[in-house]
Amino acid sequence: MSLAAIHRLHFHFPVTLKANPNPRLIRERKTNSPSPTACSLSDSSPLFRAAKLTVDTYVKSGMVIGLGSGQVSAMAIEYLGRQLRAGALKHILGIPTSVVSASEAAKAGIPLEEFENSSQIDFAFDDVDIIEERTLISVIGRRRLQGEESIIQEKLVLSMADQLVFMVTENQYKCGLEGSIPVLVESLNWMETAEEIDDLFLGDAEVWRRPSIGHADPLGGDFPLVTREGHNIIDVIFTSPIASLAEVAESLEKIDGVVDHGVVSRFPCKAIVASESGLSIVDNIPTNAVGGV
Repeated sequence: MSLAAIHRLHFHFPVTLKANPNPRLIRERKTNSPSPTACSLSDSSPLFRAAKLTVDTYVKSGMVIGLGSGQVSAMAIEYLGRQLRAGALKHILGIPTSVVSASEAAKAGIPLEEFENSSQIDFAFDDVDIIEERTLISVIGRRRLQGEESIIQEKLVLSMADQLVFMVTENQYKCGLEGSIPVLVESLNWMETAEEIDDLFLGDAEVWRRPSIGHADPLGGDFPLVTREGHNIIDVIFTSPIASLAEVAESLEKIDGVVDHGVVSRFPCKAIVASESGLSIVDNIPTNAVGGV
């Protein structure tokens, strides 16, 4: 396969979604609320209510908390700091998933510890780019990384948590997911790895190396992104719906040169899905139980 043709690579990946047929669904009563606005504690948008519900429901005094990255996580971190200052919560220790969440936590007055020094995390929350209905398998890392952010660190913190909640909008929660999956690859032989990934998914995706600045092209431009661990990021851009994130992740992990990827698979976990009509709390544990918030 020629390098010049790498941007035209396509692949077909016929897989079947294997999802929990009976997710637990807890729906908040519909309330009259304004349209979403900027991230602030006075905001009563669906995203802020999801952040508030996450902290109020799952965070208890004395916990070690994994602090996620993203817009809703920033709201949750800010609200958590407010609860600490008010005395509603005490003895909270935060484990940041990124330098951005560490900075936000420091501003909110949340004591921090590096994830390398923590043996246990009681609860973690995070944003995701998109999440698969029922399985709650999700994708992180689509956005351009800033500074010392790390997909590896974010996934490690989430994997260490005893309980995990994702906070998403209703547009991010769906079957037949679309878009890209970031794949971390060894930088030395990145091109061979990219071609193998491309061959794997022939017909259903394009493979591009992510640039650090400027516009993307298949080779990553003049300044390809190098993560803090020294890896390149290959964005596998699907041109047809992804039938199963689990099977995509499993196939990627078998390729030599692949270090990690942006697919997060955790069982059990929960997702708080925000919409204008209310909040839905969904988990991936088989059950017929339904309750109200």
